[in-house]
Amino acid sequence: MPLSFLLVCFALCQMALAVTPAPDGGYAGNNTAEGTSALFSLTSGADNTAIGFQALFHNTSGTYNSGEGFRALFSNTTGVLNTAT
Repeated sequence: MPLSFLLVCFALCQMALAVTPAPDGGYAGNNTAEGTSALFSLTSGADNTAIGFQALFHNTSGTYNSGEGFRALFSNTTGVLNTAT
């Protein structure tokens, strides 16, 4: 009974909302972000990893960057192949 009720609720739901950030941290372009506002400004960058509060916060189109920790690479916008902890 509970399962059928749950299925009916989903069937009648008019809209499903996306979760931002993605719950598993995976984004398009092989980007990964875990932490509050990590990769916050990302537009077209690819292959970036941001772990920590506001890591790679201003990164928009930078690629192959890795920032781990509080505001790691915070001001990076278009840089390539940067690493910071």
